[in-house]
Amino acid sequence: MIYVISDIHGDYPSFYKMLLKINFSSSDSLCILGDVVDKGSDNLYLLEFIRHMENVCLIKGNHEYLFERYLQGTITASLWDTCGGSATRSEADRLPEEKKRELLAYLKTLPIYKIITVKGEQYFLTHSGYNADYAVRDPETGLIDIRKSVDQAAAADMERYLFSDDIHFIPASVRFDRKIIVGHYPVIFLPDHGTARIYYGSRYTDIDTGNERRGAGGRLSCLRLDDGREFYV
Repeated sequence: MIYVISDIHGDYPSFYKMLLKINFSSSDSLCILGDVVDKGSDNLYLLEFIRHMENVCLIKGNHEYLFERYLQGTITASLWDTCGGSATRSEADRLPEEKKRELLAYLKTLPIYKIITVKGEQYFLTHSGYNADYAVRDPETGLIDIRKSVDQAAAADMERYLFSDDIHFIPASVRFDRKIIVGHYPVIFLPDHGTARIYYGSRYTDIDTGNERRGAGGRLSCLRLDDGREFYV
């Protein structure tokens, strides 16, 4: 079975409960659409746990990107803290330099998307989804080529791409060339949705059900692509 999950945000207990709930095994595969760190209390433990799971693919989210840049020394502690990274930063600051280099090397390897086919349907899995300033349209179909668009956006400005909310607010006329699944933007804040259930739009699916915002009714979700079954913790 193939599962997707997103925006765990340092919540190892909920992630582990989800693995038990879906009965995750070595014959399954899981793709996490970024943001496993920040805003939680088990950030590095969760990251290391995921890093050593052989059948799990972690896609880079904006919070992994901030962690990477902090370890590189290209952003300040105060900037990362402002974006919710204070707990992760405190953990990282206590690490030996060798461990910091090891984590930095790992974060640099994380992909920004993954394309998979399940039962003949192709899915484009990524964190934020789309930056409208770098849309690449197929001249024959008129559809947005999401892979080329994301490649172009990331090459031009990785930070803007990973932080972009554009996919939620683009004109209704915009259509993509394949199914897109994203996280990043909690569905509890989507207009005309407002509930902690996976959002299925005509152009994309958002599986960030606000795990880091449990005070506002958020929770952790997981989607099984084989049959569309949803799981919540």
